[in-house]
Amino acid sequence: MPSIAFLLDATVKATVILASAWLLALAMRRRSAAVRYFNWTCALAAALAIPALSPILPRWNPGMKAPVIASAARRVLIPDPALASASGVIAARPARARPAIGWPIAIWLAGVAIMLARLATGHLRLAVAMRHAREVRAPEWIAARDAAAERIGLRSAIWLRRSSVTDVPLTGGVFAAFVVLPEASEEWGPERRRIVLLHELTHARRRDPLLWLMAQVAVALYWFHPLAWLAAARFRREQERSCDDAVVRAGAEQSAYAEHLVDLARSVTHAGATTVALAMAATSDLERRVRALLDARSNRGGLSRRAAWTAVAAMAAVIVPLAAFDGQGSTASPSLSGTVYDPSGAVVPGALILLKNDTSHQEAARTNAAGEFKFSSLPAGSYTMQVRSQGFAEFQKAVVLPAGASTRIVLAIGSVTEGVDVVGKTARPQETGTPHRIRVGGNVQATKLVSMTKPVYPPGAEAAGIEGTVLLRAVVSVGGDLLGLAVMNQSVDPELASAAMDAVKQWHYEPTLLNGVPVEVVTTIAVTFRLER
Repeated sequence: MPSIAFLLDATVKATVILASAWLLALAMRRRSAAVRYFNWTCALAAALAIPALSPILPRWNPGMKAPVIASAARRVLIPDPALASASGVIAARPARARPAIGWPIAIWLAGVAIMLARLATGHLRLAVAMRHAREVRAPEWIAARDAAAERIGLRSAIWLRRSSVTDVPLTGGVFAAFVVLPEASEEWGPERRRIVLLHELTHARRRDPLLWLMAQVAVALYWFHPLAWLAAARFRREQERSCDDAVVRAGAEQSAYAEHLVDLARSVTHAGATTVALAMAATSDLERRVRALLDARSNRGGLSRRAAWTAVAAMAAVIVPLAAFDGQGSTASPSLSGTVYDPSGAVVPGALILLKNDTSHQEAARTNAAGEFKFSSLPAGSYTMQVRSQGFAEFQKAVVLPAGASTRIVLAIGSVTEGVDVVGKTARPQETGTPHRIRVGGNVQATKLVSMTKPVYPPGAEAAGIEGTVLLRAVVSVGGDLLGLAVMNQSVDPELASAAMDAVKQWHYEPTLLNGVPVEVVTTIAVTFRLER
């Protein structure tokens, strides 16, 4: 589930991309429509790529410390272990309650769902309409289609269909393109057939229906962002204008082409199934298209394949670092500090504090002699904080982490439960039939640490005055060894983490027994490195 911080990060980066595209479009206003169309295509594709790449790319920031372990290892979900402790070994039980979705995220998800549902409905309507459309097999249309395809270099076969759901020609199909003609097309002359097919097959050759779907998905993702809507509108405008220029380059006479566009636009009476398809003569931008067609000074050049791939490579060189950039990893990143007290107001030293967010990111710290603790360089967002100390009840609360947050924690005395069995006598019932044995279970003998190698304080960290708590998680095997030992918190110093790993992996346990049979259990180990002052 995305967090508010993730949504804000993606929005800021998308804003940078779309604003840059606007500046480029202004700088390229005298260039061809094909170049401007490519600019908007790259911008919307990049805006979509940002939230897709950010979770999988390693995060970087000039002021951020390198993580101790790979992010994939940090996100392994392990079942809740039973609570146990021995010689510094703590089996931590993660919070059962999942953090609630914030209302901004809920509103955003609702908007995305509505937009995607509307888009899916449009494609479904078009698919249903195409099932009832008639295939065009007239020889004059087939010959005109093949001639237009050869003229523009289209090698794949495109289906021609005729339907009453549209008044103008349109191109649809995300992966397999098709051209839909109105019923009135049966009366068209050779010139209009040629111009219409040149236009629609150009859309098919460039995969424009697929690119239009990409733009609509980007709008659905950023439905709250005005720049996304404006970018999609400019994308659609340049898509049609660049297609018009391609038809002119293919040999269509400009004034005749403009006249056919106007005549086709006059026949429009309803939108039909054209909301997700590319209609040739949409009335929203017809005047600009006609003026551009009749402008003898207009640049109608295309975009070479080499230039397009060069631009894509340049865009990737910018987008990948931008997606990986972590603005929260700097020295001004959020932190959490506080003090732990007992009910009398005295501080509690040595208490274990665990922080866990909705992405299974987990950090640990212990209070010092003054009962104080501090977490630094944490990602902003919602956390569940647990505080544990022997003899006290476990403390748990939700924390929304801004920069410089501080909290005061008061632990309650732990409860004590005693049980007394009162045994009486009753008459022994007479046994009938063959006696049978009942398997009785419920006997658990907890694991016990029998061999411990004490961690050694790394000289470099000791000299630098570095302290911290390393949170390790592993499985105690049936043989008493530790399996899958891994560091759970990423903000701890790498030297401390390495020293803790080197020592703990040599520990040995008596395995947990369930009804006398050894079983595997998950354990969490907190190793605290503290300097005496």
